[in-house]
Amino acid sequence: MQNATLSSPAITRRVASITGCSQSVTLPPLVDEPDAQQIPGKFVWHNLVTGDGEAARQFYGALFGWEFDVLEDGRYSVITYQGRNLGGILDTSKKDGHTPKRGHWLSAMSVANLDASLAAVDRAGGKQLEAPTDVSGVGRVVTVADADGALLHLLSSERGDPPDAEPQVHTWLWHELLANDAAGALKFYEGAFAYRAAAPKKDPTSEYRVLWSAGEARAGILQNPFEKTRSAWIPYVRVDDPAALAERVTELGGRVIVEAQPRPLGGEVALITGPSG
Repeated sequence: MQNATLSSPAITRRVASITGCSQSVTLPPLVDEPDAQQIPGKFVWHNLVTGDGEAARQFYGALFGWEFDVLEDGRYSVITYQGRNLGGILDTSKKDGHTPKRGHWLSAMSVANLDASLAAVDRAGGKQLEAPTDVSGVGRVVTVADADGALLHLLSSERGDPPDAEPQVHTWLWHELLANDAAGALKFYEGAFAYRAAAPKKDPTSEYRVLWSAGEARAGILQNPFEKTRSAWIPYVRVDDPAALAERVTELGGRVIVEAQPRPLGGEVALITGPSG
């Protein structure tokens, strides 16, 4: 996330999760400019839903150098890196003591009109999981499940979205859907959000599919390689050396799921979990 710093005018909003918890917290707007362009299909915010916000802050702070503006006695924390807002940590235990079995990242996709998008989600076989939340100065947000059960936020921004730019190190780089039914998921996202799907330019014969909107590659869909796991959106963080960082994960309280290795589409990737799984 860029162009939104903690010195920006803040707003009060209700942060809701699929667990049914919600708290009033103060957040900055997505952009400083009052009339920035909406970019439907772009992922513009990221929430970590966890039962231990303190452990998450310690882990991600040590691993990526992220900093946190801790709000409402720790119920919500805004994640920042070098003046840029990246997302937030929602600690569900601070509301009613509820602790999810596993923490999970929920990425927020920009949509032009929330009501129209929810209708499209329903037609495509997805499901709305909560009532939309109105966020003064930002827009409306809601959590949905796609036709394959993967969770994400939909956000219709009132002031527009952060413009496209080269992601810096230790900020969000990419988004990948590990789908138990990759063909069905592809059909869902094409139908519900009008993504244009294409094979990677580096490997036109690959079954991997890249989702495009507004002339930019936004995300990828591939068949879930892990047995007995639900479909899930995985956000990527850009780093200089995945192998070096992965070596620190265990000592910091996380777990390495996939060791650092070359990625067929380019670069090197490691898959990890934080302390809450």
